[in-house]
Amino acid sequence: AVFSSEPTISIADPDLAQQNFQGDAKMMLMMDPPEHTMHRKLISREFTQGPVREYNRRIEQLATNIVDAVIDRGECEFVSEVAGEMPSFVIADLMGIPLSDGRELYKLTEIIHSAPETQAENAAANAVRKMFEYGQEVIDTKRAKPSEDLASKLLSAEIDGRKLTDYEFLLFFMLLIDAGGDTTRNLVATGMYELMKHPDQLALLLSNIDEYLPTARDELLRWTSPVIYMRRTVKADTILADQQLHAGDKVVMYYGSANRDSAMFERAGELNITRTPNKHIAFGGGHHVCLGQWFARLEIDAILREVLTRMKNLKPAGDVTWMKSNFISGLTSMPVYFGR
Repeated sequence: AVFSSEPTISIADPDLAQQNFQGDAKMMLMMDPPEHTMHRKLISREFTQGPVREYNRRIEQLATNIVDAVIDRGECEFVSEVAGEMPSFVIADLMGIPLSDGRELYKLTEIIHSAPETQAENAAANAVRKMFEYGQEVIDTKRAKPSEDLASKLLSAEIDGRKLTDYEFLLFFMLLIDAGGDTTRNLVATGMYELMKHPDQLALLLSNIDEYLPTARDELLRWTSPVIYMRRTVKADTILADQQLHAGDKVVMYYGSANRDSAMFERAGELNITRTPNKHIAFGGGHHVCLGQWFARLEIDAILREVLTRMKNLKPAGDVTWMKSNFISGLTSMPVYFGR
């Protein structure tokens, strides 16, 4: 209840409202219903199972192209050259921008999420500025020559009889670029890393990919929990799980903890690719459940299938590097070698 619909819990943070330099405009991720509901409706149809399934062949082709680009070398940097390519290409395709631009935009999101001490001064702010500058170019291009892509649809959509301001579009644009990649990229990279650490589970998956891939994907989502947490603000005094909460308190939802809860999962501390049912919350839940979860599932399945069937005997070729972030869990680099 705390996560989604409890009336005394809000996603909005009054302390952050004063920092907004563009008036009342804010990212959809930071909205409560009914404002959140109205904004989500602008693009929700594009992300439902029906339209997403129609995109399946395109996603499968992208997965093939990604592996084609590295297969002859016998080695690659798996995070940037395989895992990160798929989500950046898909969201770029949806937005109607060049795939290579999607790759560069996703690099900006990595800077935004990394711990400040690991980056140059003002690196995150500069990354946001660059993303907004690119987004403004998208606005100018799509208004001059609209098409059937998601960016054009957003620019023509209306809320309460008015179209989005440029800044509202830019916030949407940044959210879609950012949220469109984290879970997929980190699940594919960290998931393959975990499978290599659990050779029995990897061997089982390889024995019948068609049968085990759907449950393996969900188990890896549970096991890796790519998004570490989200936070809510208490709106009124309330009691949750025998804990007294007061208005203004912050409530943090740790997905990794919930996904290893022994009260919900039998032998929660074990990786089991045949686990079913698997009620993980890697995609969140309630009003703010991940809008792109069906795209993420297709992307994960497509790229994992290509990797597992074509990049034979995948092995680490050096040390892995983890993202230094308390918000996103994932690898920033994983050199590998493989056969054919």
